[in-house]
Amino acid sequence: MSKYVEIGYPIYAGMPVFPGLPEVKLDPRERLSKGDEWNGSVLTIYLHAGTHVDAPWHHLNNGKGIDAVPIEDFIYRSPLLIDCPLGADGFITTAMLEAYEELHEADILIFNTGYWKYRDTDFEQYANHFPAVSPEAAEYIRTKLPNCKAVAIDTLSIENMTEAKRTGFFVHHAFLDHEKYKEPTMLIYEDINPAPLIDKKLISAFAAPLRIKDHDASIINIIVEVEA
Repeated sequence: MSKYVEIGYPIYAGMPVFPGLPEVKLDPRERLSKGDEWNGSVLTIYLHAGTHVDAPWHHLNNGKGIDAVPIEDFIYRSPLLIDCPLGADGFITTAMLEAYEELHEADILIFNTGYWKYRDTDFEQYANHFPAVSPEAAEYIRTKLPNCKAVAIDTLSIENMTEAKRTGFFVHHAFLDHEKYKEPTMLIYEDINPAPLIDKKLISAFAAPLRIKDHDASIINIIVEVEA
């Protein structure tokens, strides 16, 4: 027996976003209470606000846009939750990955660093010095795990932003670059909520992107099937 849980965060006006990004806005356009014939609203949102998925075009001008990524890349038969509790500026390492026997069968790795706990209680901490995937671990996932199609993390970015500026966003490129590596590109989900998955057996997972033509990302929700 199984059930489905969601690991994407809800969208609302003024929701927390990466420092410096545009604020999310939900503006009323029509309202029944004002005599209009229906309720209608206008959403203004940066494509990397809240739970979202990065397409290769996010970091490569000749990479695939979110509309061109095959839908099969968003369907997972062997999701794996990686428990890797980390503090500020911590790194997910290759050794942490190799502690899991199921690693080589997994088609999506979902990282639970524990930092998601700060999202609603201390967003300043959540938004600064968050844990990330190390460059070595990113390259290991891309080159040594042929079944893996995606990675997801409970922080605002898969990459340490201080290191990223020094290394030319090495970690993002390790997953998204179709020229540097012969292995297929991988999707990157950021700002996910792993809480519903803790202490659960994961069975499958899927997501459905908005097919925004020739663009870099999509706001998204991820649905995971777990044992009830």
